[in-house]
Amino acid sequence: MRDDNKFSLRHIIVALGCAIIGILCMWLGNQLVSNVGSVLLVSGIYTIIDNMYLKKSLIELVIQKVSLDKEIDDTGLIKIDSVLTNIGYREHFEKATSNIDIVHNYARTWTTNNFDFIRNTVMNKECHLRVVLLNPESPFVPALEKHYGYAEGHLTELINEVTEKWKSLYCDVEEKRKACSKKKSSTYKNKHYGSVKLYYFNGQPTNSLYRIDDKIIVVNSKNSKEKSVYLPYTIFQNNGERGLYHVYLEEIETIIKEAEKVELAEGNNNANN
Repeated sequence: MRDDNKFSLRHIIVALGCAIIGILCMWLGNQLVSNVGSVLLVSGIYTIIDNMYLKKSLIELVIQKVSLDKEIDDTGLIKIDSVLTNIGYREHFEKATSNIDIVHNYARTWTTNNFDFIRNTVMNKECHLRVVLLNPESPFVPALEKHYGYAEGHLTELINEVTEKWKSLYCDVEEKRKACSKKKSSTYKNKHYGSVKLYYFNGQPTNSLYRIDDKIIVVNSKNSKEKSVYLPYTIFQNNGERGLYHVYLEEIETIIKEAEKVELAEGNNNANN
């Protein structure tokens, strides 16, 4: 650091010398010498400004950038955007191998768009799926219906519709499990399959959370009732205990702990604690 200071001081001394010589040349010399003096003066002034201000600002900017990168790395943040269509759910779900957690109010359109990708993964890999929906009997339901301008009971119908889709996947997985457990050869070439669990949560999730193995996608909720694909979202990866991945994973586990498990077996649609 001391050598760097000496280097910078020499630059300033030389620059001052050039500036002084430039001024003398402009005052005492002919036209040619005066022009040379102007160049020396400008060069000297620029060198002083460059060393005293510009380089210092650049160094501060680099330090801030390095600090910001470290903070981002500590949180595990790998993406931040505001266009939901850029998330690429299909790629995430198709690459899942062990765990998928979904926490949102009901998201009928989202479920319809992504159901086949999730189904393919759960039916062919040992991937465990947990879905949390708003409880149709939650006190938030009437308020949300009024907020979104839905007719009374419409939100409950939407939640039940989404429930039926997850129930159908549960039944498909169970059918494969039973077929693969038989001693005789199964009709399924791929003997791998996962599991499906559904929960009803009485609270209103402030964000939609999607955990896919070592990544968690957090989509901010809108306060207004207007639907839009422009919503802030962040994606975090598991980078250790300090990262936000574990903060959101703990939130998912707490929600599931507080939620009611829905019985998905045929002939029993009751929710249990």
